[in-house]
Amino acid sequence: AKAQLPETDAWLETLAGAESNWLRALLITPIVVQHHQYTSNVVRRVLRPRAGQVVKVALKEGRPQSVEIIDAAGHKALDFSVEADGTIRFNMYSAPRGAVCTLELVFRYQAQMPYAPIHEVMEGRNERIKRFYAQVWFENSADGMALISAPGDGVVHDDMGHIVHQAGVEEFCYAIGNVSDRYVASAGGRSTVAPLDYAMKAFWPAMCKCLMTQACDGDLTRLVHVSNSFCVVAGAPQMRAGQRLGSEAQISEVVDGAAGRTVVVAGHVTSDGVPAIEVTTTFLFRNAAADYARNFRHVSEQAMLLEIKDKRTLALVRSKEWLVPAAGAAALIRLGAALRFRLASRYRFKAAGVYAHVVTFGAVHAQAQHGVWAKVADVDYESGAAYGNPVLRFLRRHGRAESATRRLADGGALLGAGQAVAPASGQA
Repeated sequence: AKAQLPETDAWLETLAGAESNWLRALLITPIVVQHHQYTSNVVRRVLRPRAGQVVKVALKEGRPQSVEIIDAAGHKALDFSVEADGTIRFNMYSAPRGAVCTLELVFRYQAQMPYAPIHEVMEGRNERIKRFYAQVWFENSADGMALISAPGDGVVHDDMGHIVHQAGVEEFCYAIGNVSDRYVASAGGRSTVAPLDYAMKAFWPAMCKCLMTQACDGDLTRLVHVSNSFCVVAGAPQMRAGQRLGSEAQISEVVDGAAGRTVVVAGHVTSDGVPAIEVTTTFLFRNAAADYARNFRHVSEQAMLLEIKDKRTLALVRSKEWLVPAAGAAALIRLGAALRFRLASRYRFKAAGVYAHVVTFGAVHAQAQHGVWAKVADVDYESGAAYGNPVLRFLRRHGRAESATRRLADGGALLGAGQAVAPASGQA
């Protein structure tokens, strides 16, 4: 019973023994050194006493060599051991999918530093944590393992695909508190369509694969989900039972800030290989150390309209070196013309708010006869160190954003009427 369990401090003192050695340092020291900072000792939290567990301590020449803990169900929960050079390998085990998944942490015992004798080995730490999540997140862990060494600068696809089942849609709706009669058959509504945020279920595999890559360099145990956004591609059908969905994703942004490292994963849920829903998911690695050399941002800029209302504006447009007229189309860039800019930008960072490299490219169209938009120019801009993007500054000063946002027919509410109760935990 819980009342019969010893206090954590008393239990760890007993387990550590009186002799000054690696085991006592690991169990008793309240802090661990990570690079040049201190953090709380995770081992003390993990080794708190639990009912029914069995602890085995192996000795070598009368000194502790390794520790193994078996849980109340008879499964190995964790083990750790010391090597001749003072390296401590600490393994924790979990079986969320039935197969055992291993999370390995590595420490080093520094006896000459009595105040902080336990130092975590940070080299390869993020990769070791990623290996654990590759086992947890993917049915075939090799899919995730193979991506840990991948650069992460390309599009990741989910080759398995996802088939929409009505039972799965209803289970998803109940999990998020959406009992709208449009999606849940038991509420008396149609039982064939899925809500927009169901797209995350199909997007999940490709998104998780992105988090495995080198571009996403961070401690996944400190990952916080910030937001999801969805945009339906014009003309795409609504998700329905029986539909086969795929997903493709790419890391579009890694930027360090005061709160940590922001990572944005963007991509599409596809139907029959055709993009149907654009999904953007934002994460935050809490307290990540800034490394601006690894920061980047890929942006699909908002479409801009620029109306050439006077000769001054016309002269300004024609003077821009980054505007390259298309062959035979220069005459369409004239007084009274309306130009539509559809651009993308790629940024690399030198420091906070300072770019090391900026590239902006895209197409410019003008409205020709009969309202048809014809390509009249390309945008081709590249610079080294910069504090901003002169192409976008010019367009914002002389043009305006072309809004492509349309309100949903039902006003945009994702949840039906009534109250929604948040779950007690993040466990499904």
